[in-house]
Amino acid sequence: MRILFICSEYEGLIKTGGLADACRGLASSLLASGHQVSVILPRYGALYQVETTAADSVFVELGGRTLGCAVRNTEIAGVSVYLLEHHDFFARSRPYDDGEHGYPDNPLRFAFFCKAVLQWCTEQPAFDILHGHDWQTAPTAYYLTNNYRQHPKLAKTPFVFTIHNGAYQQQSEPHWAEQLDLPLDGNSVNFLQIALQYATKINTVSQGYRDELLTEPAANGLSAWYQQRQQDFSGILNGCDYQQWDPATDTALPANYQAADLTGKALCKQQLQRDYQLAETDQPLLVAVSRVTGQKGYDILIPALKHLLANYSLQVVIVGSGEARYCQQLHQLTVSFADKFRFIEGFNEQLAHQVEAAGDFFLMPSLFEPCGLNQLYSLRYGTLPLVRLTGGLKDTVVPWPDKGATGIGFTEPTVDALQQALRQALALYQDQKMYKEVQQNAMAQSFGWAEAAKQYLTLYQQARQAV
Repeated sequence: MRILFICSEYEGLIKTGGLADACRGLASSLLASGHQVSVILPRYGALYQVETTAADSVFVELGGRTLGCAVRNTEIAGVSVYLLEHHDFFARSRPYDDGEHGYPDNPLRFAFFCKAVLQWCTEQPAFDILHGHDWQTAPTAYYLTNNYRQHPKLAKTPFVFTIHNGAYQQQSEPHWAEQLDLPLDGNSVNFLQIALQYATKINTVSQGYRDELLTEPAANGLSAWYQQRQQDFSGILNGCDYQQWDPATDTALPANYQAADLTGKALCKQQLQRDYQLAETDQPLLVAVSRVTGQKGYDILIPALKHLLANYSLQVVIVGSGEARYCQQLHQLTVSFADKFRFIEGFNEQLAHQVEAAGDFFLMPSLFEPCGLNQLYSLRYGTLPLVRLTGGLKDTVVPWPDKGATGIGFTEPTVDALQQALRQALALYQDQKMYKEVQQNAMAQSFGWAEAAKQYLTLYQQARQAV
């Protein structure tokens, strides 16, 4: 099949989160199974140094205006990548926001991107599947149905839409409807809702999250649309790129290790303790690498950690950036518990790998988590994930003391429930024989992209039959 990914980020070019990893992981896996995969995304300011070959020109009508752009070509690991270039819209230092607020013209930027992609498709050999990812690509569903179904190259092409995070919808003022030739939903233009209405097939990145989106509050106001499309709505768990995330071969680590010999893991822990001036003890080390936001559970994590640090022997290292109020509180914990807590603000890929390898437990008390990747990395690295049992976390972590346990789990999003889970983790760590058993279970798990790719190919076949 000839498959085109329409996305707003792609690992190796531009990345703000798991979306970039998922797009690349799936594209690579589909390519490996013999399909032709191309990817198209905006050429942001940061991508002007990427070497490209000659450009195509594309012109579209949008809200009574004619707008043009160039489409340039490059390649990443065998996947053909196209960069859609429009200086006014995309040559900015950040893809979606200025660091504080979303750009006010985001509706125009991404509606133009979607329409220009379809126009470009009419000038290429026909694609069998158009696969859009998240709200930035949602208007493609409407434009394809209303503007491009008459074109022979797109008359029978299905549009599959993947929701990586249903909380991001791009709701816009009603005046945008006329300007972007898009339909109104009540008194706003809601990009995500447009895709739910017009995409051929819809899926999200775990079965657990798919089920949650059928009801409120998880659906963020769109439950009726998810329910209406229930027959066309599936959950396919994201994979993990084990070429990048494998402690036996990871070049970012001070020492490599595998399930049969964990000597290297102990060295990774010692090195992190040394690097951040923590005592080199055998106390349990709890770690986290995440965006520091409400979604990631920081409202319950910070008070729970405060209690734990005051009353128990342990160490905690958190790496991440995000909302200022949480970062401030984490810096305060570093001051209050200088001998056992560290917050490293910012993100550094190499450090993320080192922290993942050094920890005994990985903290993921998310309020919601469509799939989650860090718990998958943690399982492979023998760093037991401590998770709230929601979305993809529920689908991938078996909570102790259940049979075949691979981590620690709790259900209620409260400080008390998290504190109880943390105490459970410390109790498990005290019983080293049991801890090592759970650790071996965890390291034996495999969530590669090949299985996900198989399920996407089935979804593509269903979509082609539905057009």
